[in-house]
Amino acid sequence: MKKRNILSFFVFTVVLAGFTACMQSRETTQQLMERFPGARVEVMDYEGRNLGYMTLHRHDTLPTLFFLHGSPSNMHVYNDYYQDTVLAQWANIIAADRPGYGFSDPGRSEKSIRKQAHEMWKILEHEGFPGPLYIIGSSYGGSVAAKMAMLKPDKVDGMVLVSASLAPGKETTYEISYLIDHPPFRWLLPVDVRVANDEKLSHYDALTEMLPYWESIVAPVVLIQGTADRLIFPENALFAKRNLINSSLVDYYPLDGERHFLQIKYKDFILEKVQDLIQHNLIQENRTLETTGK
Repeated sequence: MKKRNILSFFVFTVVLAGFTACMQSRETTQQLMERFPGARVEVMDYEGRNLGYMTLHRHDTLPTLFFLHGSPSNMHVYNDYYQDTVLAQWANIIAADRPGYGFSDPGRSEKSIRKQAHEMWKILEHEGFPGPLYIIGSSYGGSVAAKMAMLKPDKVDGMVLVSASLAPGKETTYEISYLIDHPPFRWLLPVDVRVANDEKLSHYDALTEMLPYWESIVAPVVLIQGTADRLIFPENALFAKRNLINSSLVDYYPLDGERHFLQIKYKDFILEKVQDLIQHNLIQENRTLETTGK
């Protein structure tokens, strides 16, 4: 009986979290543009799938920050960034709903990290491959960000990976995940939770598929991880640090006692690290010019 009560509690918790996520994703295009003046919201079709995203383009000379959310979530998790008036002075923004969330066919899962990364590149291709390009990916969004840098290393100028799931098996998968993967529980789940669960149960294989390609990443990378994260273990950041052998810079910031959800609490720190990457690239470019004499 006690076991059954615990199980019921977890089901209730997951469902409640899912309803919250779903409510966030119901903002309309008009509401988004009213909330963020100057925003443009697009839903493009790619191979029969809708891909939704928002852009805040300030000036052609500015770098572009591309935001990727975790699971279950959507682009709204970064709302504090979009309305940051200081950030608006030095960066353009593109924020995507990953497949299955928000405007990107909610409820329609895409279990392949490789395919998700390819679809995110289609968004950036649609926007003309804006650069310099810096990707901010949190949790599962960090997995997709890393794969993006493997697919097109020459188009990524830097990445900040926050609580990112990168090493196969170094994360918690609760027993409840296996139960709710089957009817009737699966039918009762909010769509965001169902998609998140599909991603979770396929994560090991998807990350294993990425193992041979880590050396393809050449962009500088910042890894931010809570030392008390029991959802995505700190070993993920250490794994990435060992395997980013061709990155021009790898900085690791373990946040003592912090858990998984860091995007909002550490917003200013994350943006500071993006600026550090921009400065790093400028220094590298100047050294190259000095060496070549051009």
